[in-house]
Amino acid sequence: MNIRNVRLKPGFVLKELGGEFCIFDERDSQNGSLDGLPSVNETCIFLWNSLERGAGVTELAALLSEEKNIDEEDAQLELEEFLAKLIHGKVIEIED
Repeated sequence: MNIRNVRLKPGFVLKELGGEFCIFDERDSQNGSLDGLPSVNETCIFLWNSLERGAGVTELAALLSEEKNIDEEDAQLELEEFLAKLIHGKVIEIED
């Protein structure tokens, strides 16, 4: 995956519901979690919070590597999996 920068689309939030974190669309009147985006794990929560703070894709991999004490290659793979889910759920905008 060769994405340089992404941005969360407005209206999407990470919420805790019944002890699990899920991504919700605030505009959804049914207030349900997004299809294809079941509850998220600690790695996803960390990456989501980093995106909210404005971290870029390159920075995200480095932050994840440091947070989980894993090598950059493994961090990159986890990041790509996370971004693929967000792209599939139409939660992020890819910027050039």
